[in-house]
Amino acid sequence: MKTAVLVYACVCVVASVCANLASAADHPLEPLSKSEIQTAFTTTLARFKADETLPDEALRYSMVALVEPPKSFVLSWSPGKPFARKASVQVLHYPSNRFWVVELDLKKKKVTKVEQRPMGTQPAVTSEEFVAAEEAIRAYEPFTKAMQARGLNPDYVYVDVWAPGDAELPEDIAAKLPNGQRTRLVRCLLFYRGAKVEDENPKAPQNPYDRPIEGIVLTVDMNTRTVIEMTDTVTRPVINETGNASTSRKLKPLVVQQPEGSDIHLEGRLVRWHRWQFYVVLHPREGLVLYDVRFQDKGVWRPIAYRMSLSEIYVPYGLGDSNWVWRSAFDVGEYNAGTLAQSLEANRDVPENAQLIDATFFSDVGTSADNPTGSVDFPATIALYERDAGLLWTRTDPSAYDRDTRYARELVATWNCWIGNYIYGFDWIFKLDGSIEVKVNLTGTTLNRGTDATAEASAAKVGKDANGTIVSAPNHQHFLNFRLDLDVDGPTNTLMEMEAANLPNTGFKNSFGATMAHLESEGYRDVNPYGSRHWHVESATNKNAYGKFTSYALEPSTFAFPYSAPDFPGLLRAEFARHAFWYTRYKEGEVYAAGNYPNQGASPDGVGVYTTPAEPIHGDDIVVWYTTGFTHLAKPEDYPVMPTESIGFKLQPRGFFAQNPALEVSDQGE
Repeated sequence: MKTAVLVYACVCVVASVCANLASAADHPLEPLSKSEIQTAFTTTLARFKADETLPDEALRYSMVALVEPPKSFVLSWSPGKPFARKASVQVLHYPSNRFWVVELDLKKKKVTKVEQRPMGTQPAVTSEEFVAAEEAIRAYEPFTKAMQARGLNPDYVYVDVWAPGDAELPEDIAAKLPNGQRTRLVRCLLFYRGAKVEDENPKAPQNPYDRPIEGIVLTVDMNTRTVIEMTDTVTRPVINETGNASTSRKLKPLVVQQPEGSDIHLEGRLVRWHRWQFYVVLHPREGLVLYDVRFQDKGVWRPIAYRMSLSEIYVPYGLGDSNWVWRSAFDVGEYNAGTLAQSLEANRDVPENAQLIDATFFSDVGTSADNPTGSVDFPATIALYERDAGLLWTRTDPSAYDRDTRYARELVATWNCWIGNYIYGFDWIFKLDGSIEVKVNLTGTTLNRGTDATAEASAAKVGKDANGTIVSAPNHQHFLNFRLDLDVDGPTNTLMEMEAANLPNTGFKNSFGATMAHLESEGYRDVNPYGSRHWHVESATNKNAYGKFTSYALEPSTFAFPYSAPDFPGLLRAEFARHAFWYTRYKEGEVYAAGNYPNQGASPDGVGVYTTPAEPIHGDDIVVWYTTGFTHLAKPEDYPVMPTESIGFKLQPRGFFAQNPALEVSDQGE
């Protein structure tokens, strides 16, 4: 039952903009169309069939995406100017544990590069592997016996497939495998549905994550599609919990009117709203990507950012247990978060005045008789909408008491993705004063553990049924890194750190001021809430009316510090989580904070590698990487469904404008 009704009376209706109305792209950053995906598959497979050294069966495709043109070309491009269309295809031959990256020219239908990655390099887990792993487990007799020993019906068990994380195989098992520790693996957890999937009530869908089957982890060799290890360390009763809301508290309708329609102007993927302009795409790995973000100031579209997106998510669990220590999820690089985007529904995920944009991605099994293009539709996965933002600014005449005041609104560009038990929502919020707020909304179900009444420092008790069966939610953290290629008044920038400090030599004890220092070479910095530390990306050429270089500031709102040991394998792979703020010189191909292939990554990659050796950045094209975070020490109110927690950061103009651009906003009360 719907628990709330939010009604919008407005002239505009919900719009769904198809990404594939035409086979030919009219913008160099337009994502691949269905026909282009088909061309990528058929051209790649033809090359593999023609080369006797390459396999042409049992192929899986972990990524098919546009090869973005060079930044310099896009910045100089104008409508009508021709451009190349290239695609990258990641090809996995699972029986031989080999992996290639293929690049091809879509217009010429020609492969231009085939690069085999080093043995053991593992791309993201594919959706087909989720099915194959479950099939292997259901055919594994020890699994069936373990369920029966617990009094559970094996047919009612939900198999949750994970990337294998940060624990190597036992040596006696690895020694028997042709690829040893480099074998492509998944590890699987078990939860109890308690009923058949067919018996599900769509209005109260099953939530097996609330009913963990503790003590069992199964490891599957995805090269041979067989179970190679099953732990069975402890038996705990399974809680009797539905995992759903039990009552409905009806809310009265909240009506928002837009009698003259929306101020959002959408032309394909080009968004204009008041003084803002940007190009919006849903990428199969990163999710929402914003390109060429500009603000119109005195008739000039001034650049602020070339490309902004989520780069990686790292989620380590803090429970000291052999069945838990390996759980360090890299939700972007291990699972291709964009392909887990959910279709957004009016009055359930977004308001009714939202404009919705579709996406089209690839099938990880390629083309087939029933899917000749090898594409998959992702309808309504991006939403754009205006909303009430409270007070914009106000003042009062101290003599006459007359007020001059403005009411605010903001533009939200949003998407969310379902990654197992967790759902992440991402809001990019554009404001009338020229600032951008990035908000991450975390909800879903905690990853729960069957337990008893014994107190555990790392796992709070969160649920208990009428039979006295208890579940706990182990402590964990979320580190979300965003790659921000800011181009403040162009790509030639400098980077400056500012923080507040007491001024000891003024003769007055109340004096404090800002300290400023330019960061000259690639590296990292930590947050310092005591000094209100933040960072400015400054133009190296453009000055404001006060003789200072124009800039935008990144201001931390929330952050987290890793609590695992410094040499914990998960943290070694997630080096970006060690420090909140990293900065690099722009280079093509440096996009992901944990590197291109974090799945079963044997060595650190990403920002730590990008900044070694540290190259000079002053007066260059600079990319900044910010990690916001959340340390989740669960509470009973987080079970069975976790209320939304919000974290994020802000990008604020700092001397970018001559004065506050919100001063030009008219009074809605007139």
